Amino acid sequence: MKIAIVTPHPIPFAIGGAENLWWGLQNHIEQNTRHTCDIVSLVSPEDTLDGLVSSYKAFSELDLSAYDCVISGKYPAWMVKHPNHVCYMLHRLRGLYDTYSGPSADTITSTRARTLVAWMRDMAGDHGAHEQLLPEFFERYKALRASDVPDIVFAFPGPFAREIVHFLDGIGLSQTRIQRYAAISKTVADRRDYFPVGAPVSILHPPPHREDYRCGGQDTFFTSSRLDGPKRVDLIIKAMRFVDADIPLLIAGSGPDEARLKDLAKGDQRIRFLGFVPDDDMPALYADALAVPFVPRDEDYGLITVEAMRSGKPVVTVKDSGGPTEFVRNNETGFVTAPTPEALGERLAYLAGHPDETRRMGETARDAVASVSWSSVFDRLMQRPTRNATVLRQRRPKLTLANTFPVYPPMGGGQSRIFHLYKHLADAYDIDIVSLDDRSAPPREIAPGMIEFRIAKSAAHLRAEQLVSQTVGNQPVGDIAAAFASRLTPDFQQALADSCATSVAGIASHPYLVEPLKQALNTKPLWFEAHNVEADLKRAMPADHPAGERLLDIVQAAEGKAWRLASHVFACTTRDLTRLGEIYGPTRARLHEVPNGVALDEVPFTSPAMRRNLQSRTGLAGQTTALFMGSWHQPNIEALEDILAVAETLPTIRFVVLGSVCLPFKDRPTPANVHLLGQVDNAVRNDLLAAAHVALNPMRSGSGTNLKMLDYFASGIPVLSTAFGARGLSFESGKHFVLLEDNGLRDALQWFASAEQGALDRMVTASRNQVKALYSWETIAGNFLADLQASTVLPKSA
Repeated sequence: MKIAIVTPHPIPFAIGGAENLWWGLQNHIEQNTRHTCDIVSLVSPEDTLDGLVSSYKAFSELDLSAYDCVISGKYPAWMVKHPNHVCYMLHRLRGLYDTYSGPSADTITSTRARTLVAWMRDMAGDHGAHEQLLPEFFERYKALRASDVPDIVFAFPGPFAREIVHFLDGIGLSQTRIQRYAAISKTVADRRDYFPVGAPVSILHPPPHREDYRCGGQDTFFTSSRLDGPKRVDLIIKAMRFVDADIPLLIAGSGPDEARLKDLAKGDQRIRFLGFVPDDDMPALYADALAVPFVPRDEDYGLITVEAMRSGKPVVTVKDSGGPTEFVRNNETGFVTAPTPEALGERLAYLAGHPDETRRMGETARDAVASVSWSSVFDRLMQRPTRNATVLRQRRPKLTLANTFPVYPPMGGGQSRIFHLYKHLADAYDIDIVSLDDRSAPPREIAPGMIEFRIAKSAAHLRAEQLVSQTVGNQPVGDIAAAFASRLTPDFQQALADSCATSVAGIASHPYLVEPLKQALNTKPLWFEAHNVEADLKRAMPADHPAGERLLDIVQAAEGKAWRLASHVFACTTRDLTRLGEIYGPTRARLHEVPNGVALDEVPFTSPAMRRNLQSRTGLAGQTTALFMGSWHQPNIEALEDILAVAETLPTIRFVVLGSVCLPFKDRPTPANVHLLGQVDNAVRNDLLAAAHVALNPMRSGSGTNLKMLDYFASGIPVLSTAFGARGLSFESGKHFVLLEDNGLRDALQWFASAEQGALDRMVTASRNQVKALYSWETIAGNFLADLQASTVLPKSA
């Protein structure tokens, strides 16, 4: 698993407790687990409201789709959006939460500012799913800032700033966006308004970032702290007046209160200010301390407490210090006393007069924090919620879908179809997607009403899959292998059983998991979603490998069983349904054509004029750029072979290829004008769809329909396609796309370079209109849902 720790980098730049905490967690992940971890930080000014709002916006727009898990712990980093987002909270912006003592937003006199406050309050609640609120808010704030509203309204901290930060945190920390909540201390977890009401919060104490703490002499009182008011170092200095023993007090640190504290300590030769102390020198200072006084006001955590106890030293703190009181047990590992100089001094004097008892308390303290480790923190951060959560949230009829690969985020055609089709079916039914994957991930609500359970294949399952792959030249066979190897992953069997126990039907997405799904369903209805005719799609596999024949037998056995047992079968085209009947004979299932679609909100339309302008601005106008997208399937591989052959004869055209279809070609020499980019995120895909001159679809085999055609049409890019590539879709050659005759890709590209621009402009406009009318996922899912409910096989949702 690839993990990102997301954190702000404040101005001025400084290394503090948060940075050390994240470095410690990252080091543990990298050194002691099989996962990788990056720290992703953005410079985040916090001294003005404008800077803070800008930072919230920057994090909200950060693309972390390359990571499997994201961990955040501070504002504004938790604004990032990710399907597996864990909040390990250090604290909120305390000056606008628990330590805020200023006026309320009701005192704001500016009418414009009060209008924004009213809008934010109207939108308040668990609104993390409504992402449109963020761009609307940032536009409203920008407009307000450009108006004549007085600067005093934007004071930081201040009532208007407080209202804004609470609103943005409400979105960022919504239960619809955060997978799990944890806090570094009970003190943080218990603070009012820090976590959504009812959200479970784990208390995970982080350890120090180094391991070389030791116990030495008993020569000093030692404390380390930023010299600032809330740390209350002055309380320790005043307490020394009640300590008669000739024992030094060493104070490490610097800060704005330094001059006042030094003036307060004048006359007491025992008190020494060490200033900044390098990290490597800290263990020795702890080692030779008799005890460590640490008395901040309502500290989030207080790592100094744990560092001292790791060094075998008792800690003296006070009742309102917050985090330190979670470790210090009075009279056992130190003292918790009243926050007065007299009470604190009395305890320090006692320790100075009883060194043997002090040493025993230090040993108890060391044992008390022995279990504080990164291993414990990380394991619990990654801990999956119990599957009972699915039962608790179920209020509507539920469907369970079994799949051989993870669905979210949708990158390839199959992922996109599943995600968008079921996302809209979830308007009426709860959906559980139980997916096999090479790595596990916690259950995640990937769309309202739709949860994906990603179950890691067992070691035995992976070995079986690898052995099968080797018999066919290391081709990907994870889907086929699942037909017989899924039984080697008991967690998957259990997840299916748990989900199906509360479902009204189960769906085999592709045929390979029909057997375990049928067992989990018992007598409940089985549905079969035939993305393709797998027997035809996999038929090329035996060509060069004798073992391929045996795999084809497995494919046909699974597909035939799904066809015969299902009560509903739905496919991309009527042609595929007919073909399945030709291969496997009669079925008792009700048949549905559910065509492939496109998420119009995810594929922006670029008008011809905008495209030409973009090409001019980016330097692409002088050379035709042809785009091809595809996943690692034999029909796409064949199409790319054709493209490579043509590319060698057309050196003036740039060919750009996206998707996992690039993988079989990564070690092969390719023409210099061919760029194999592999899998990219939606933003990069959309940029290329907007800037390229023409899209290619020279398909000549396969089944189902080509989702790439719908993405092409939706984006407004001219398309060159074979008739086979446009199969099953209601688009006409000459009106919506340029037809590739047999082996005519080279001629078509040469024609395109000199084609009449007006005709191409009319073509792309007509294509986009056709997509909107027939192929939006919302329309397709609505039609399918109506068909299903008309058949009375499912109870309708309330």
